[in-house]
Amino acid sequence: MIFRMMEWNKKTLLLLTGVLLTGLFLGWLIFGGSHNHDAHNGHGHDHDHAHSHGEAGNGSAAAAETVWTCSMHPAIREEGPGLCPICAMDLTPASADDGGDFELSMSEAAVHLAGIRTTEVVSAQPVRELSLPGRVVPDERRLHRVSAHFPGRLTYLRTAETGMQISRGELLARVYAPELVSAQQELLEAQRLAAQHPELLRAARARLLQWELSEAQIDAILESGRVRQELEIFAPVSGVLMRRNVEQGAYVAQGTVLMEVADLSQVWLRFEAWEEDLPWIETGTEISWHRRGRAGELSGAVVEFIDPMVDERTRTAGLRASVSNRDAQLRPGELVQATARITLSQTQLMVPASAVLWTGPRSVVFVEDTEAETPRFESREVTLGLRAGDFFVIEDGLEAGERVVFSGAFKLDSAFQLADRFSMMNRGPGLQPVRQGHGDHAEVRRFRDVPEAFRTGLTRLTRTYLEGKEAYVESDFTASVQAFEAFQEQLAGLDRAQLPVDMVQPWRGLSRALGAHVELLLAAGDIEDGRAQFRHLSDQMVLAVRQFGVDGVVYHQYCPMAFEDEGAHWLSAEEPIMNPYLPEIMLMCGDVIARIE
Repeated sequence: MIFRMMEWNKKTLLLLTGVLLTGLFLGWLIFGGSHNHDAHNGHGHDHDHAHSHGEAGNGSAAAAETVWTCSMHPAIREEGPGLCPICAMDLTPASADDGGDFELSMSEAAVHLAGIRTTEVVSAQPVRELSLPGRVVPDERRLHRVSAHFPGRLTYLRTAETGMQISRGELLARVYAPELVSAQQELLEAQRLAAQHPELLRAARARLLQWELSEAQIDAILESGRVRQELEIFAPVSGVLMRRNVEQGAYVAQGTVLMEVADLSQVWLRFEAWEEDLPWIETGTEISWHRRGRAGELSGAVVEFIDPMVDERTRTAGLRASVSNRDAQLRPGELVQATARITLSQTQLMVPASAVLWTGPRSVVFVEDTEAETPRFESREVTLGLRAGDFFVIEDGLEAGERVVFSGAFKLDSAFQLADRFSMMNRGPGLQPVRQGHGDHAEVRRFRDVPEAFRTGLTRLTRTYLEGKEAYVESDFTASVQAFEAFQEQLAGLDRAQLPVDMVQPWRGLSRALGAHVELLLAAGDIEDGRAQFRHLSDQMVLAVRQFGVDGVVYHQYCPMAFEDEGAHWLSAEEPIMNPYLPEIMLMCGDVIARIE
């Protein structure tokens, strides 16, 4: 039995050895033989061998030069495959179709999904239609103030109510004035001495004329030869009693304004124009206006005067036009609305306003490469001129006939940012592209000498914003609402702070945007809707902090994977990433764009 088992094991061992040898022989035939066959053919055909060798050499060089990157973090550049050190995604070879720092190629499908549409840069005369709110006010040249030219007591005052019609020469008041009594006595005495000293009579008459007694009143005193205890004050013009400042029996000092009478046969229309609209308006500009509730009753007028100063509180300047009011249909204080349609005489380049991405110090447009086989776009910085309705005048940076993106520009800008190309936000000193998370952020104008009160208020506002951000990190919707309710109140208080003239307009734009987004944020029905508004609010807070500065240090951070890879920014009090948009699934996804202090 044992002998038979040993014999069977021997046979099995021999069989396995045979199978192994057969496999080795077949492997030699397939691989070794093929190699020798190729080598033999290579010796027989030198040209093919050299060509194959050259291709192999180029392939090796290309492989050696391949750069591996992360699709979510283009700043990552590695020499070989592996995992992204930020998000742990697989690295992929960087595209060979680089296109430079200012260009980006896209597929037709990507262009369609992004809703990108282009239009031609046109050369035309800029046209702007301005809407000017205003009101009716009395013509100051026809407003008369009836004053007491000598001290005394009012023994009679016309009891007409405000708004009543006053006729020229109508008795308005009687005044008992001891000084006037003495002046009359001097007048009568000078009359007796007129033959010897005529200059005394002339001086006495002149004194009474300075007190605005009429020649007829003075002659009546001389004819009667008696001193009058009371003198009358008559209406100098016909008009409407606008205001009565004193009551009968009151004692008035010299110069006291008793009442105001306005001739309303002609009135002023006073309009308010925003300071950015002032370059379009000049004296002589024609306007069409109508009374409130009567839009169909249009009338014409001409701008006669423009205030030389801009109101620092409202950022507007007043315009004035004169109109006839002989039918007394226009009443002071009545609201009116005017429209001015202005066409500049000079032809200029213009693009739709939606084509321009404006960051404050820079303006960027995306220009289509019409000669490229596949969709290709170039990001280009331009110099803006006046805004003409839905268009911007371009002073430099574009040429007539070029095509610019007017729809989908923000999505295209996001693609440029993800590809680490020049974009609205991705711009560093020296015209070099910024590596997100590894360098300075886009250059933003930093104001100097920001008032301490404003900086303190903005610091407090930023801290409240950070409380709301932490609430989103914790997914605490109630806490986020409480934080941004306080944010809204603080923002309203900050708007009342006094700023230098050059800071008012930038803050005005930021404040309006912050107010609109926080209002929408507070109206959100759930935390995801709130995060969507927090994203836009954060964009404006980043600009505000970078432009005006705050006390202490904050970090500008960015996650390219938020909102289905559209990306989103936020501010943080600490450098470690705590993502407020994706806290449940990617809490630490993001980059530090800049340290702000």
